[in-house]
Amino acid sequence: MKLDIQTGQWRLGSGPGGLGSDFRLLATGDICPSRGWKLDELFTQGPDAVRAVYGDILPMLADKDLSVANLELPLSDLGQPIIKDGPALQGPPAAIAGVAFGGFDVVDMANNHVKDYGPESMLETVELARRHGLGVVGVGRSLEEAWQPLFVERHGLRVGLLAVAENEFSNATPEEAGAGPLHLGPVCVRVSTARQQCDLLVVFIHGGNEFCPIASPRMVRDYRAIAESGADAVIGHHAHTVQGMEVHQGVPIIYNLGNFLFWAPASSEDALWWVGMIVRLHLSGRTCVGVDIHPTRMDPATGHASLLPPAQREGFFRRLNRLSEIQTDPQAHRRFWNAYCLFRLPHFLARIKETRDGMDNPKLRVVAAAHLKNLFCCEAHWEVISTGLELIRQGRENDFAAEREELISLCQSAT
Repeated sequence: MKLDIQTGQWRLGSGPGGLGSDFRLLATGDICPSRGWKLDELFTQGPDAVRAVYGDILPMLADKDLSVANLELPLSDLGQPIIKDGPALQGPPAAIAGVAFGGFDVVDMANNHVKDYGPESMLETVELARRHGLGVVGVGRSLEEAWQPLFVERHGLRVGLLAVAENEFSNATPEEAGAGPLHLGPVCVRVSTARQQCDLLVVFIHGGNEFCPIASPRMVRDYRAIAESGADAVIGHHAHTVQGMEVHQGVPIIYNLGNFLFWAPASSEDALWWVGMIVRLHLSGRTCVGVDIHPTRMDPATGHASLLPPAQREGFFRRLNRLSEIQTDPQAHRRFWNAYCLFRLPHFLARIKETRDGMDNPKLRVVAAAHLKNLFCCEAHWEVISTGLELIRQGRENDFAAEREELISLCQSAT
C-alpha cells in the first residue's frame, strides 16, 4: 500500500480522488486522560477546554459512518493499582465527556492498562461509556465475554467489531474479567464465526514494541492470519508510534496508528510520541477501495492536538511509505527486525538481571516477579529477546549495520 504523498490517500486500482457510496470507518490510536496529567485537567474543564484539545481535528473526525477510538485506561474512582510492570493508569470518570466530545461511536478497551486498578474499575468504565452513548468492545466479565464481537447497525449494514490485546496484566482469564487476549487460535475461530454474522468485520489489536516503527514477524504472521480468517480490516495500536501498512489478500492491515490524545510527562522529549495518525477506510461491500491517512500532533506544552501542518505532511507520508515498503519485503523486513532486536536486547537483558536480583529480596520479590513475568510472557518482549539471543548464537551481531543506521534515523523523527 503506497500513499500519494500529497494527499495521504490510497485508492484501489487508480490514483487519489473522491469515492462514491462507500462505507467510511474511522479509527484513532490511544486516548489516555490519566489522572494528574494535562488531559485529565483539560477533559474535565468543560466544553471549551475539550474543544481546544481536539482543535482542527474535530471536522475530520465527523467525516465517517462509524468511528472507533482506543480508550487506554479505566475512568473510575474504584480500586487500587495492581502489581504489574509499567505504570498503573487511571483517569477521573468526568473525563468521559472529553472522549465522547470526539463524536466516537465505539471505544475499544482491549489494552494493557484497562485493568490497572482492578476489574471493578474497568467494569465501571464500561457502564460509564455506555451511559454516554459509546459502544464498548474488547473487554468483559469473563474470558468468553471479552472475546465477543460488538455488532453495530449503520446505513443498512451490520458492522462487527472485535478487539484483543497482547498478553500483559489486563487480560481476562477464565476466573477474572478483563480484556480479550491475543490467543491466535481462539481469536481466529471467533473471527470466522463473527464473519457469518455481519456484513463487515474489523479487528483491532493492541500490541507491538513501543517506539519500534517495524511490526515484528510474529505480528505480520498473526495479523495476516486474522485477515485470512475473515476480517475485512485489521488495525493496530499500542506502539506509541506509527508503523507500516499493507493490503493482504485484499484486506487492509494498519499495523500501528501511534498515539492520538496521550499526554505523558516522561515522553516530553520523544519526537515519535507526539505524532500519530487517524485512518479512514472506504469499504465497498467487503472490498477496501480507499484509505485516507490523517497525521496528527499533540503539543506537549499545552496538551492540544492538531492535524500535522502541511509543511510536515509530505515527510510523514514519505516515511510511512518507506515503513510499508520494508514491512512488505520479507528479506528487508527480517533484516530490519534483526537490527532492532540486537539494538534493543541489552535493555531487556539489564531488566532481567535487575529483576532476577530483586527475586532474592523479600521486599522486592512480588514486584520483581511481575516484571519478570512480563518479560517472558508478553509476546512483544520475548520475541525481541529470543531473536537477539539466536543472532548472537549464530555469530551474526555485526551483520545488520546498514539497517541499524536507517532504523535509528527512522526513530529520530516522525516526519
